[in-house]
Amino acid sequence: MRFVLEVNFDTENMQLKPLEELQRILGDWSQRVAMYPLEPGSQEDVYDSQNEEVGEWAILED
Repeated sequence: MRFVLEVNFDTENMQLKPLEELQRILGDWSQRVAMYPLEPGSQEDVYDSQNEEVGEWAILED
């Protein structure tokens, strides 16, 4: 099993403030991880501070 986080830096907000946006995404994820079972198939879309979808995280089977 493995955890994958994919973040696309193509949105305007991600290009303007990449460090701040990535810190926010990681902080949000760390608070929400307990809501999901840590098993293959768990996943959620990732959004920047302007609520634009910029990627996803997932738990995959190896």
